[in-house]
Amino acid sequence: IVGGTFHSVANRILRKCAPRLGYDEKFTILDSDDARSLLKLCLKDAGVENKGKLAPSAAIVGNALSFSRNSRMPLAEVMDAKYPKFYEFAPRLEDAARDYDQRKKKANSMDFDDLLTNLLEVLRVMMDVREGLSSQFKYVLVDEYQDTNPIQADIIDALGSVHKNILVVGDDAQSIYSFRAATVSNILEFPRRYPGAKIFKLETNYRSTPDILDVANSIILNNANQFSKRLKSVKKSESKPLLAPMSSA
Repeated sequence: IVGGTFHSVANRILRKCAPRLGYDEKFTILDSDDARSLLKLCLKDAGVENKGKLAPSAAIVGNALSFSRNSRMPLAEVMDAKYPKFYEFAPRLEDAARDYDQRKKKANSMDFDDLLTNLLEVLRVMMDVREGLSSQFKYVLVDEYQDTNPIQADIIDALGSVHKNILVVGDDAQSIYSFRAATVSNILEFPRRYPGAKIFKLETNYRSTPDILDVANSIILNNANQFSKRLKSVKKSESKPLLAPMSSA
């Protein structure tokens, strides 16, 4: 049995495959601060310095680059959509991103996004590894599937490619990580990708009152794409929810 986050499982697998990707098996993993510091050097060499806040900071570029990799959107499109005032820097940011990748590889290090993209590369290119792992994992369980991104969904498909015993748990009405490139379409399109998949609806709520669930049911009823559901409570009805206006000051 193997369990963990996507990143921890990827780290475990990549330790065995690292030499075939051009890394030493003792590669280091950059935390957010280390990655930002390295990216700052690359931005400086690319002529992008955040003096007077006229150019994007390393933090902004790091977020944009991470979103680009996990969503598979070109970096220029990400800058246009999320940081339009810095769109003019897109060509230089792409140069900095290439330099960033080269420096990481030279230093035998990966950032958190590399763990996912490199694992997917292993599963797509090294068929012996893919077949071995997907044969070993007879059953694959994924929690919070509504908040997976395209890279993570492809990893799960690859790990379950032999037995195709994949159980995903999630709620399409609670997808909250789109700002990190998560896409609710992963769970909505699961039955299409796996014809014959069975859907089990867990509609009994043990935490909220019927009054709260009435509001929730009314809201999600308007979702254009969804697995229809009607939440019901085991608790007794109490007071109706109130809307409380708050000041940000």
